[in-house]
Amino acid sequence: MIALRQRRALPALAVLGTALAPWLAGCGSDSGDAAATGDPDADAPLQAFVGATLWDGTGAPPVPGAVLLVRNGRVEAVGPAAEVNVPEGATVHDLAGRWIVPGLINAHGHVGQARGLVSGAEAHTRENMEDQLALSARYGVTTVVSLGEPGYDGVAVRDAQPSAGADPRLDPTRLDVARADVARPDEPRLDRARLFVAGVVMNPRTPAEAAPQVAERAAAGVDWAKIRVDDGLGTGEAMDRPTYAATIDASHEAGLPLTAHVVTLEDARGLVREGVDVLGHSIRDLPVDRELVELMREAEVCLHPTLTREVSTFVYAERPDFFDDPFFLRDADPDVMAELLLPERQAGYTGRAADWYRNQLPVAMANMVTLHEGGVRLAFGTDSGPPARFQGYFEHMELAMMQEAGLSPEAILISATSVAADCMRLDGVGTLTPGNWADFMVVRADPLADIRHLRQIQEVRVAGNPVPGAAFEGR
Repeated sequence: MIALRQRRALPALAVLGTALAPWLAGCGSDSGDAAATGDPDADAPLQAFVGATLWDGTGAPPVPGAVLLVRNGRVEAVGPAAEVNVPEGATVHDLAGRWIVPGLINAHGHVGQARGLVSGAEAHTRENMEDQLALSARYGVTTVVSLGEPGYDGVAVRDAQPSAGADPRLDPTRLDVARADVARPDEPRLDRARLFVAGVVMNPRTPAEAAPQVAERAAAGVDWAKIRVDDGLGTGEAMDRPTYAATIDASHEAGLPLTAHVVTLEDARGLVREGVDVLGHSIRDLPVDRELVELMREAEVCLHPTLTREVSTFVYAERPDFFDDPFFLRDADPDVMAELLLPERQAGYTGRAADWYRNQLPVAMANMVTLHEGGVRLAFGTDSGPPARFQGYFEHMELAMMQEAGLSPEAILISATSVAADCMRLDGVGTLTPGNWADFMVVRADPLADIRHLRQIQEVRVAGNPVPGAAFEGR
């Protein structure tokens, strides 16, 4: 399992950097010869991915003709062929003419919240969650932070997910245990997306109710705390500032970072001033102002754009264009599609709320760009997972919408890899650098020229393991 990255001195989160140092010492990118370092895992199976142009997620220029060495599911070395030797005996994968990029991170999704168009407890099963993580991985989404579920069963799915590569050895992140504690020989290999969870969204009505709700989540072992600050377009009452301030404080005292569902500029300003870690969703009522931009940048508060969340509120009033997209149809459930085309279902995507979200979508897109240009970090997120927010495909729709709004393909990729990992405090993912997990996509065209080229998937790997059914031959 990956660890949460500590930021802003949240006391209960572990710091792995020092502990990982001995393991990483043999992972330099100058030779790829682990045996020379005395690494006890040097005899583990080694995979070499050669010939592709590799973009590592750090913002560095892409490397043509790169060599990526993977051992025990992690990057052992990476760089130009002239600098990284392929050791004798390695399994070589020739990827000439292809591109390698880190796997995408959905920093705001929902896993096990729905099955088809049915939501609630009956969808919150381990089987359904694992199926949805496999679906995400087929689309190149190799990590999902699930920010709200009907229960806490996702914690067990997270804890049970195998984390080693093809060789059943010690998980190198488990440096808190003795080296004798190795993985079982029959443990399956991870070939679906990694999972992090928030459990049940908190809904305190008063400041006094905040601490007990935080304690429940902390005891369940979640990774994130989540609240909603939203009046339902005037149909309810939003959480007031004293209550969300108390909830943020209690979460931080428990070692949990907190993200807040938000709609309005006013609530966004208040949440940032009270110490929220991430704003969930773009601001949708008004254009953002310089005050919010400066507040978020100075406090290092990230934002999940989730533009496809808005699309999902109105797009099914008629037959969506993407119902004819082979990339969608590859994994679509025909029964779900048929039900969404029923007139009574389509009627549910009309009316005041649908009209408001449709009309405010351009505001959300413009605000996303303004925040990005002002130096606020965007952590790629889609809010996919509830009914008719199709996991995997909606991530690619979000990527395309970010590009249409004016962000460059490279800025979008950084948002979906290294920035998402940093904002969500995830170690070991987001960049293809020595010591990190070998979670990556192989695509047939340059994604830095057009983000839609990420749809041209040749393969996806998680911890170096191929994801079944990921290849897509269309465009």
